[in-house]
Amino acid sequence: MSSLISQNLGAYQLLETMGSGGMATVYKAYHARLDRYVAVKVIHQLYIQDQTFLARFEREAQIVAKLEHPHIVPVYDFADVNGRPYLVMKHINGTTLKGLLDARTVTLDHILALMPPIASALDYAHGQGILHRDIKPSNILIDSNDTPFLTDFGLARIAQLGESTLSQDVLLGTPNYISPEQAMGKQDLDARTDLYSLGVILYELVVGRVPFGGDTPFSIIHDHIYRPLPAPSSINSELPTHIDEVLIRALAKNPADRYPSARAMIEAFSAAVQAAGLGALNPERASIASESLAKLRGEAFQPIPLAAVAL
Repeated sequence: MSSLISQNLGAYQLLETMGSGGMATVYKAYHARLDRYVAVKVIHQLYIQDQTFLARFEREAQIVAKLEHPHIVPVYDFADVNGRPYLVMKHINGTTLKGLLDARTVTLDHILALMPPIASALDYAHGQGILHRDIKPSNILIDSNDTPFLTDFGLARIAQLGESTLSQDVLLGTPNYISPEQAMGKQDLDARTDLYSLGVILYELVVGRVPFGGDTPFSIIHDHIYRPLPAPSSINSELPTHIDEVLIRALAKNPADRYPSARAMIEAFSAAVQAAGLGALNPERASIASESLAKLRGEAFQPIPLAAVAL
């Protein structure tokens, strides 16, 4: 896909790669007549002959084009040049929430400022009958003014109609952020699957690491379905139990036990921070969490000594 740099797709000159996933590569591009930079999402050559993926790609354009929210990346165009379909979106000059997490620069004030707009965008999409199904830090863009945007509805599902962006429903999503019901391949997903994923992001922001991070996708999925959530205060004793209560509800295995909306979750978190008098988070919390979670996993899966086995 690197060979496309400096080439034109229709009116768009591809300048540089912004990111790449399993289905497509996103380029920064320039539209000369409009004098505007955009993001162009180009489907991988491998899938051009695959009608299932082509249908999914076109459906993504149709879905996102219907969403009008200040914190959802808008779609400008969808076209096909020489059998190569592409999606044109607003170019966000900045980084991703994943980039901020990797740099360990996210403060408590930052969390309290970023999460309400994202919650608003997610609730808006749900109000339109649209599920995202792949909420994760790399799908949250942060521009140079610290304004967050939700992007990549490539796995979206029309909840009201029961339609999918794929010709048949399969297990989709990112293991670290997937809900138990989505991981089990259930067909009757609703907005609460996205709320669980948002809860995982909130957990990661506050604790420093995702709650379940095994060595394989299977082990991570297994933990989302079956393993009790490690309470934040058990990972880092500096975190108050007020935060435990919020995140335990946000990441409840049973969808009925979760918050009714993203806004309700973030408002509960803000209230817990205030009630606990929490003023800041340890900038080294990711390292603390890594050690604590590794210890917990070791204890959970510690093998039984051979001498204890009856022969």
